[in-house]
Amino acid sequence: MRDSRTTAPDWPIVGVVGARGVVGSAFCSILADAGLPAENLRAFGSGEGASLTFAGADVRVGVLDERAASELDLLFLAVDGPQSREIMAGPGASVPLVVDNSSAFRLADDVPLVVPEANAHAAREHHGNLIANPNCTTAAAVVVLAPIRDAAGLASVDLASYQAVSGAGRAGLDAFAAERGTDDRDRAADSPFHGRIADSVVPQIDVLGDDGWTGEERKIHAELRKILEMPDLDVAATAVRVPVHTGHSLALHIRTVRETSVEQLEAALRAAPGLEYRRADGSERHPMPLDVEGRDPVIVGRLRAIPGRERGFAVWLSSDNLRKGAALNAIQVAAVADPSRFAMLVPPPR
Repeated sequence: MRDSRTTAPDWPIVGVVGARGVVGSAFCSILADAGLPAENLRAFGSGEGASLTFAGADVRVGVLDERAASELDLLFLAVDGPQSREIMAGPGASVPLVVDNSSAFRLADDVPLVVPEANAHAAREHHGNLIANPNCTTAAAVVVLAPIRDAAGLASVDLASYQAVSGAGRAGLDAFAAERGTDDRDRAADSPFHGRIADSVVPQIDVLGDDGWTGEERKIHAELRKILEMPDLDVAATAVRVPVHTGHSLALHIRTVRETSVEQLEAALRAAPGLEYRRADGSERHPMPLDVEGRDPVIVGRLRAIPGRERGFAVWLSSDNLRKGAALNAIQVAAVADPSRFAMLVPPPR
């Protein structure tokens, strides 16, 4: 039970598992921007007994056990799938709301997978304590695809992603740093990538299946269908790792169900939440990873009709994979699931 002597009573008690990792650090940064008092943060993860700086104070990193879980109003999981499963089979089961950033529960029938701009109702209507956060590429794509779906329907989506090294966590950032400035054509020792990433691109993310599709691509296929509530959506993705620190970019080639125009789709994108639209005529800078790092909106541009393809359109977008692709979306999910307790955790847009 919450102890009002050691916490700010108007704020929830929020736990972050993996708080010292790349995504966990993004959670802490966003929560600090929202004004969460340091005494209301519980940091968990490796390095027990270490501390992190939060809102100008030192917060010790502890172990998530039953006692620690009993204090929490909300828990964010920024760890891998096996760890998330272990937590939810143990102390996480007693926390009122858990938002998991791993892939462990995303496709479970009884667990909502939520991007608030597309399916906030799934979080509001859910009666369990667990909600899943999507893949970082999926989250960005959905913010753009949802208003197009609503305006003209979606018949098909072909997607190519250009994903930053920070999407592979600390190991990815370390490998990128080790390879830069060297002439070695081989990848760094302990690299999580399937080839050298510095000065190159790697057209494989995750395990390659017997059919040629990677685990990352399969995630995108399945998650888009679930979030958009289109189980039969014709979708294909090619996921590529690129030598960019932070910021995923995507090229989307879509076909709409109903007749529409560039002007009508532009109007839908301009009016959509979570988006910053840039004109495709060159009068504004096209979206780039440098434009989105540390920012909240998905920036979308280069909207154009595909010549010779009936109801075919192409669009380009960039998004901060650590914020909207991970931590920010999870915090927004908590806010729509229980606005009375958690809306205060979403800071003003950056």
